[in-house]
Amino acid sequence: MENMDPETGDFVRPARGAANPVAEPEPEIVPRQLPRRTDKKKSTKTTNKRFIASISGRSWRRDNDEDDGGANNCIFGNQIRFTIMVISTLCLASILSNILTFNFTFICMAGEKPDNYTDMTTAEEWESFGYHPEFDYSSGQRSTLFMSVAVGALVTVFPMTIMLNKFGSRMVFGTLGFISAIATFLVPTAAYTGFVAMIIVRFVQGMAFSACLPVMGSITSHWSTIKQNGIFIAILSSFLQIAPIFTMPISGELCTSSYGWPSVYYLHGCVSLILFTAFILYHRNTPLKHPMVMNRELVKVMFGKGSIYGGPGTQKVSKKVPYADMYKDPAIWAILVAAFGNFMGTQLSLQFMPTYINKVLFLPIAQTGMASAISPIIMFFIKIVAGQTSDRITFISDPMKLRIYNSLSLGGMGVLFILLSLLDPTKNQSACLIVLIASTCILGFNSGGFFKSSQMVSRQHSHFTMANISFLNCVCMLLTPLLNELVAPENTPETWAIVLCIHGGILLTTNVFFCIFCSSKPASWTLDTYSNRSSSKGSKVAPAGPPTIPDIQVR
Repeated sequence: MENMDPETGDFVRPARGAANPVAEPEPEIVPRQLPRRTDKKKSTKTTNKRFIASISGRSWRRDNDEDDGGANNCIFGNQIRFTIMVISTLCLASILSNILTFNFTFICMAGEKPDNYTDMTTAEEWESFGYHPEFDYSSGQRSTLFMSVAVGALVTVFPMTIMLNKFGSRMVFGTLGFISAIATFLVPTAAYTGFVAMIIVRFVQGMAFSACLPVMGSITSHWSTIKQNGIFIAILSSFLQIAPIFTMPISGELCTSSYGWPSVYYLHGCVSLILFTAFILYHRNTPLKHPMVMNRELVKVMFGKGSIYGGPGTQKVSKKVPYADMYKDPAIWAILVAAFGNFMGTQLSLQFMPTYINKVLFLPIAQTGMASAISPIIMFFIKIVAGQTSDRITFISDPMKLRIYNSLSLGGMGVLFILLSLLDPTKNQSACLIVLIASTCILGFNSGGFFKSSQMVSRQHSHFTMANISFLNCVCMLLTPLLNELVAPENTPETWAIVLCIHGGILLTTNVFFCIFCSSKPASWTLDTYSNRSSSKGSKVAPAGPPTIPDIQVR
């Protein structure tokens, strides 16, 4: 048996008579280069076998690995985890894009109502002016269609999380992606069929969305190294920005083109089918099962997460979640409260930014689509910067970094919402648009705030924490249109000012709660000590102790 350096992937032997390196948190390692194979034909042949196995769904027998030393000959080298991250992010964005299509197209589905509409009595007269009254949904109907997505996600979030924990992200999330694509294809048909049919397809789209945040937590937990949690969270959570970046301008162009608003749904459905086909073919639930992952990358990913290979004497890891202890932890409640404030702001931006720009600021539909896409683009880059800096900055303690990044995102958005409520849209149209875009952009710092805290605190149980966050996201999806319907049904500047003040107050209050109770340390119910104590009572909890150097048998 030999040990491997988790950073370089080189095999090393402990000095004779030295203590077991597993017991040392930071063992001194003498690097020794693993001999490289010089047979390029054999290396290429093995790489081809790996790639064929990865897209055919077949397993790969790692103990018969012919060319682990030639990792650079692999198509993506030792960076398979990043390809998993990218394709997963695009799939997450696709599911959200399918939902956002209606948030934009309802503006143009009915067309412009003619001035002499009351004098017209037949559908032929209405259509001659390009107006379809059956698609001119009332404020209550629009709110119902917005909330039907939230209800679908709310009902299925915990069942989907249980399935995700049992069967893994590959088939569960892949199946939900196909369901979302089919529902999106059927939206135009449902619109012509009737209002009830529209509610049904929107409900199905919400069901698919329910797994997005748990999948994000699961992929981060399994595929990220401990030191790269921040950038993984930043990229994966950026699906909330990538979706409107794609959907809003595309919808604006197609709505005003000869193809009409149904083409928006057909395009999004096709994109979903392509992305989720690639996801199912290429993705694996864990790095150990992926044929393209070399042993060197495997050690990097699994470092500090327990044993890589099972064998004689290896304890089987359980996935049971300590629910009671999690809900008693103030750090978890800090995360959940911050998530509620975050998603109240996010849902207002996602669902009603096009409405505010078009109905309150009176920008044309095409310009509305472009303006709605500006802030997600900027926010995407802010997320990347926040994820990288939160991982790399060392002169600030982890708890203080969590407070700073969370205050920049939630606190900054709350202040800007209140400022926007004080501006007059009729006199300061440009200023209102700038503040609105800025308020959405600054939320990108959340990847270094409560999102990162959820991974640091809950470790191997992060998928369940993310399920709770997803539940709160669904609640916010439900509350946001309800609040707008009660306060601003006519979309007047005065009523929108009240809506913005309410959301600003929620954001500021939830951020204060997070700053008081947040934590950056793994919770006691994630540690080996808790696992050993619980096992004596008949409970089995997956251990996540201090970083260890796993043993890998060289065959």
